[in-house]
Amino acid sequence: MAALADNALAPRADLSRFVQRVRVLWRGPSHGDYVRVPDGTVELVVRVTSTTCDVHALGPREQVVRKAPSEVPPDTLGIQFKPGGAYPFFGLPMSELAHRSLSIDTLWGKADGARLREALAEAPSSQARLSTLEAALVERLHRDDVYEPAAAYLVRRGIRLLSGAGELPRVADLARTLGVSERHLRRAFDDVLGMGPKSFARLVRFQRALQASTAQGARPDWGSIAAGAGYYDQAHLIADFRAVLGTTPGAWMRARAA
Repeated sequence: MAALADNALAPRADLSRFVQRVRVLWRGPSHGDYVRVPDGTVELVVRVTSTTCDVHALGPREQVVRKAPSEVPPDTLGIQFKPGGAYPFFGLPMSELAHRSLSIDTLWGKADGARLREALAEAPSSQARLSTLEAALVERLHRDDVYEPAAAYLVRRGIRLLSGAGELPRVADLARTLGVSERHLRRAFDDVLGMGPKSFARLVRFQRALQASTAQGARPDWGSIAAGAGYYDQAHLIADFRAVLGTTPGAWMRARAA
């Protein structure tokens, strides 16, 4: 069992278009790391201790992130945005946040960042912190200078097509379906999602394999999982696991079970 687990909270309705889930991390009984498996999303994380409150945005990544329990205090709050749902709140192309962690002071400016952190530090509970953070996000969303790339609708449609496709399309085919050039599509995905369509499709396929392995229990059939998720063969799946998680499928399952 991981040393840190999470409880889900319901996001407010007017953010549901952008927010995938809200969670509060709490310390479990073991001493393992907290593991964040890449899925193309951005997460806004609030960590409050008796002496500090910091707020960071964790950009989209293509490799696993591991955090020691000491780096994730109990009652850490995380708002996970939907793929392509974070860009209005941070005022910059998501490619500038990719593979990075940036403080809210850097993203919103020192004055607005300090104001938010002070309000969060004074909130008496996780639910109160969530309400404070969501109110700040809604206010940000309604500003006159909200960041809205011209290609946002195009990328959101591309994300839906990739996420819902039984057989993942090639980038050239996706661009043709959307009526744009491959170059334009890649640039648009970088701005709105923080990674190119090929990288996002790879994560979609990888997440499908992970979900299928969980559904099959302790002894998954990796050959059938590879075929069902869209890999060329089992070796292709193993190579992806090594690239994303730094380990083999079997080793990942054993570590998760332990």
